[in-house]
Amino acid sequence: MSKKGIVIAVPKKYEKTCLSNIQKLRASNCMLPIEIWEVGSEVSDSARAELSKIEHLEFKKVDDFCDNPKHWKGFQIKAFIVYHTTFQEVLLIDADVILHLDPNLLFEDENYLTTGAYFFRDLDKWQFTELTNKWEQFLQKFFYKKFKNAAFFLKRKNWLTALLPEKKSNFPAEWDYMYSDNIPAEPVKEALQESGVVFMDKEKHKDSLQVIYDLNDNHKETYQYVWGDKETFWIACLVADTEFYFNPTAGYETNDNEILTHEYKGKVFFSQKG
Repeated sequence: MSKKGIVIAVPKKYEKTCLSNIQKLRASNCMLPIEIWEVGSEVSDSARAELSKIEHLEFKKVDDFCDNPKHWKGFQIKAFIVYHTTFQEVLLIDADVILHLDPNLLFEDENYLTTGAYFFRDLDKWQFTELTNKWEQFLQKFFYKKFKNAAFFLKRKNWLTALLPEKKSNFPAEWDYMYSDNIPAEPVKEALQESGVVFMDKEKHKDSLQVIYDLNDNHKETYQYVWGDKETFWIACLVADTEFYFNPTAGYETNDNEILTHEYKGKVFFSQKG
């Protein structure tokens, strides 16, 4: 098993962005090995030819690791490739992400070294609001509004507390309301993790990885309560009683909400299309 490496699931619509990102990494002398994952043959011949010119890059197919590759086509593929990669220390990147700093900085971060898992916070704007407003609840019967939907909120709460009947000491404070008997009267954070960039040490997180895999394998149920794979990483760590660390600053939008940006220690670390 290689020590450190980057894994990326590349659907065709993001292959140009992915190629540009990797070329930028190599131009900045980041030589971390890279695995490009796909279901079937998603990458076009032209992009494959350009990617093949890049040193220390290997193509991998989900098809070679399971009998039902189509089951993993979607957000759930990210859990699959982290689980099956040959790398011990993994940097998972979405195909539409652009890195602006050498990712080795995070592999050397003291919080990553201590916990083996470094996660980034989602935008602060994703909040549950006005869940107790009777007029809004009436409208929900006709126009579903996720962030104002009390029924959805309660279903999610029941799902999460079934996984974690007791609140762990490292449970994120932003979601403490999940263990309250009351529906929040004030806005509370709905989304916590941005999973476009995830750092994990598989040696330290063997149990966590199994839970992440299982949650995403069961995506037809899991994704009813969370947006894709996003929250499955830190929730799995809590279920497995393993440590993790969240970057202290949340992501933010720039260029009229077209670009999502995340910083590390005051410098832009990565961005992606909004």
